[in-house]
Amino acid sequence: MPDVKMTPVDLEPTEVALVIGEEDGSMTVRVVPARELPEGATDVPEPYEIAVALAMRLLNDPDFHDDVLEWYESQEEEGEEDEDEEKDDDDKDGDEKDDAGKRQ
Repeated sequence: MPDVKMTPVDLEPTEVALVIGEEDGSMTVRVVPARELPEGATDVPEPYEIAVALAMRLLNDPDFHDDVLEWYESQEEEGEEDEDEEKDDDDKDGDEKDDAGKRQ
């Protein structure tokens, strides 16, 4: 495999990254906090817990994986429909002007 350029990501101190990849045909998921939690920490920040929960659910529940993809695809379709509706509304709402460019 040719050299692949890696992309560094700078996280704010309170952020956690969920890194999803693929290796040998299987999904890989990593949770990367901006700061490592101290060993034995009992007070885990909510963003970290949410990222870990999502990672575990993605890895352990194939139905969830499919549901997330279906949801995402439906959002793209809704976005396209919304854009079409806005364009139609703009066409309908346009001010009608007479030949001299004045509003009627």
